[in-house]
Amino acid sequence: MKLSIFQESRIGGRSYNQDRLAIAHSREAVMLVMADGMGGHMRGEVAAQITVDLLSELFYQQATPTISHPNRFLVNAISSVHQVILEYAADHRLPDVPSTTVVVAILQHGQLYWCHVGDSRLYLLDGGGLRLRSRDHSQVQRLIDQGLLTEEGAKTHPERNKIYNCLGAAGEPDIDIGERQVIGPGCSILLCTDGLWSQVQDAELEKVFAGRSVNQVMPALINVAERRAGNGGDNLSAVAVTLLEDSLELGERDDVLDTEKTPPQKAGRLILESNLATMHQEILASQVDKDS
Repeated sequence: MKLSIFQESRIGGRSYNQDRLAIAHSREAVMLVMADGMGGHMRGEVAAQITVDLLSELFYQQATPTISHPNRFLVNAISSVHQVILEYAADHRLPDVPSTTVVVAILQHGQLYWCHVGDSRLYLLDGGGLRLRSRDHSQVQRLIDQGLLTEEGAKTHPERNKIYNCLGAAGEPDIDIGERQVIGPGCSILLCTDGLWSQVQDAELEKVFAGRSVNQVMPALINVAERRAGNGGDNLSAVAVTLLEDSLELGERDDVLDTEKTPPQKAGRLILESNLATMHQEILASQVDKDS
């Protein structure tokens, strides 16, 4: 599989960044992950970090070289992430359980499989324009579905940032399984947090993606979104790919990926433990600073 790839996360107008993202791949499969941590200082980062680390670890364990049952894998993996977040909070006696959104996609055998929890989004664009956009698990989306609010009105609604579904909540998350999609060369898959999609219209996405790949579109798109949001803007992050023709010669570039030629990164429990240990030290340090 040959792809144009893009991944970037910016702090925006916030004092810290709680977004986390990842691209993982085997010889015949690719996984994209986007998580937007929620809650107090540093704790949202912990939930988002657990999400991308554990999903990556499970992918590398089971993509041999493809995932046997992608939807089952996604649901089980996301459920495992939720439990690990709860266990981490209990083990470290955190006063609040950190929480996060997640959207994750698997590409293999010309098919797109995806799931999401919360309001981080997946977009699928092809030669016909915007084929698919995930539906937010948010209060304003419920009002839109009921015909009580327009998309335009949702942008300024006082509850526009409230979601009713996330990982790390008291109850089990409602994992939304997306409809499987056939994909091929020219298809672009974009996963992003609300810091990006809240500043960009669907029509704008269709226009800028027409005949272009993600590495031609996304740098400017993130710049535009960050400028529109201004000093009070949220973290904004995106991970995206465009499928390329197998016959295309890629050369030595860092914005493309040939899964058959690029060795997969090795994920493991040590990576997860190392990242989380660092996160815990940061939490303790932030609490000391607050109390002093």
